[in-house]
Amino acid sequence: MSNDAAAALRTGDMFQGTRRVAPLGKYLVQIAIVCLAYVVAGKLGQATTNIRSSNLGPVWPAYGIALAAILKYGYRVWPGLMAGTFLVAFFSPVPHITALGQAAGATLAAITGAFLLHHFVDFRPSLSRLSDALGLIVLGALGSAMVSASIGTAALYATHVQAYSGLGAAWLIYWLGDATGVLLVTPIALTFRDILKLGRGRIKESVLLLLLLTTTCVIVFSGLPSIPDKLDVMAFAMLLFVIWAAIHLGTSGAALSVLLTAAIATVATAYGSGPFAQDSPFKNAVFLDIYFAVLSISGMTLATLIAEREQLLRQQAMMETRLRTEQAVRESEEKLQLLLDSTAEAIYGIDLEHRCTFCNPAGLRTLGYEHVDEVLGKNMHNLIHHARADGTLFPVEECRVHRVTQTGEGVHVEDEVLWRANGTSFPVEYWSYPQRRGEEVVGAVVAFIDITERKLAEAAFANVSRKLIEAQEQERTRIGRELHDDIGQRLALLAVELQQLRENSLILPDVRSRMGELQKQISEIAADIQSLSHELHSAKLQYLGIAGAMRGFCQEFGEQQKVEIDFKTHDLPSPVSPDTSLCFFRVLQEALHNSAKHSGVRHFEVRLWGTSNEIHLTVKDSGAGFDRETAKTSRGLGLISMEERLKFVKGTLSIDSQPNRGTTIHACVRLSAGSDSMRAAG
Repeated sequence: MSNDAAAALRTGDMFQGTRRVAPLGKYLVQIAIVCLAYVVAGKLGQATTNIRSSNLGPVWPAYGIALAAILKYGYRVWPGLMAGTFLVAFFSPVPHITALGQAAGATLAAITGAFLLHHFVDFRPSLSRLSDALGLIVLGALGSAMVSASIGTAALYATHVQAYSGLGAAWLIYWLGDATGVLLVTPIALTFRDILKLGRGRIKESVLLLLLLTTTCVIVFSGLPSIPDKLDVMAFAMLLFVIWAAIHLGTSGAALSVLLTAAIATVATAYGSGPFAQDSPFKNAVFLDIYFAVLSISGMTLATLIAEREQLLRQQAMMETRLRTEQAVRESEEKLQLLLDSTAEAIYGIDLEHRCTFCNPAGLRTLGYEHVDEVLGKNMHNLIHHARADGTLFPVEECRVHRVTQTGEGVHVEDEVLWRANGTSFPVEYWSYPQRRGEEVVGAVVAFIDITERKLAEAAFANVSRKLIEAQEQERTRIGRELHDDIGQRLALLAVELQQLRENSLILPDVRSRMGELQKQISEIAADIQSLSHELHSAKLQYLGIAGAMRGFCQEFGEQQKVEIDFKTHDLPSPVSPDTSLCFFRVLQEALHNSAKHSGVRHFEVRLWGTSNEIHLTVKDSGAGFDRETAKTSRGLGLISMEERLKFVKGTLSIDSQPNRGTTIHACVRLSAGSDSMRAAG
């Protein structure tokens, strides 16, 4: 085995050991806590020696700690409990074998009590139900204490240790002492954290309650000489404070009140004061235990009744809220269904797997289905969106509805088709938005309309526009030829005749000079007419191709407008269709005229290039720029005209322009789209 592998194994063993050590350490800490708590509670119970016989007394709080420990930490902490009970008994005036017997009895009794509570009442340590309180009273206190009393008394008398006036009295005090310990200590041990969660107002009320309770207990149980009357009956006045605590502070508050009362009453009785120090030790112990049991049972049952009632009220409120919510949801669903049924737009929903979740009647009619069951649960992409208009497969990865479910962003589409139940397709415009549950996208909703009539109207309009532009181009060609062949020739003849007339010796010098000026003007007009005729109908485009015609136009336009035009071309396919060539030529003319007129600069860049399936043209200046949407309303810029020309060859026009940051006009035409289009770019 390699060193690395061995190190890895050692590291894994170390982590496994750490996981084993951590629970072991926690377990040992729990055992130590249980042992220490029992010893402390046992020493407190043994402190009242005046009312105890041997090592028996009317109240044994340590047994309440024992049962609480088993309920809180489980049966596995019994070693700590056994150790604590043995230590307490070991240092009491009994033989060691007696101490061992009492320790075994207390441990077995606590385990028995926890077992009975878990298996018969499904005990909850929060004591939030009446069944928890009754179970703790009957099974945890009275029931399990019988086990400890029986084993403990047997251990005492087996080792000749006498307590009180006989076996029966000893067993009764043993049983009442352990049971009272459970009633006094176990509730506060299990619910002490609830006291720490009280609000500021409740804390103030708790302090006031405890002060009044302490004062009353001192008056009742101390036997002050300034109080002439006997106040035996006033001992039950403590019940009012316990009820107060149960109502306002819950089980933990009631348990704390009873424990405080028990502590004061026990100490007072041990010193021979109060209503429970008037008879024999046995009777005093019995009456004291009964008194504590009455207080504890009353407070605990009342507190759990109130807690259970509040829990029922909360559950009822939650149920009413849920019913109202469900009613609101049903009403919302009914309204939504009514809206879906009555809307003219076709709407359907899908989950993340494209399965149909709903489809309104308009959607069914548009798609050619009669019943919603025909689409529910079906994959809508495979059913109605599986192919393009030409019949080629439309992969779901390219579907924009699918993209909505992946990105969570809505889309608007008007260049796709859907397929009817009869296998025919129709053009649609649709809007798709994500369906969310909280922040999670769980599907999408698609609203669509059949735009067949709109497409037919657009086609008709495009046909009219195409014919208009064809007529315009034909008229341009006619006018250009007229200017070139007729007007231009006649001006040329006129210039020749003036030249001949100037050469006549009979012409006066002044007249000859004036005739020279007229001849010059006629030549300039002829040149302008020739340039105009070339713009209206460029023969170069036909004979030299698009690159040569554009280069020539840029040169002529630059000379005419006194501007500098940087024209470059590369990777241009050959040949380029006449429709595309004429379209780009007209876009170049329009763009340069606009730039020269509005940009305010004298330098322009023109780029013409091709790719594997596209031809691109850009005209760029660094001038004033403009707002594109505002410019569309200005008829002089001709941006709409350029867009229309490109549309007829399936091209696109993009304009990047901002005020004072120049303008770039970019025209693009796909080669396959332009080759078969009709001659409409002029």
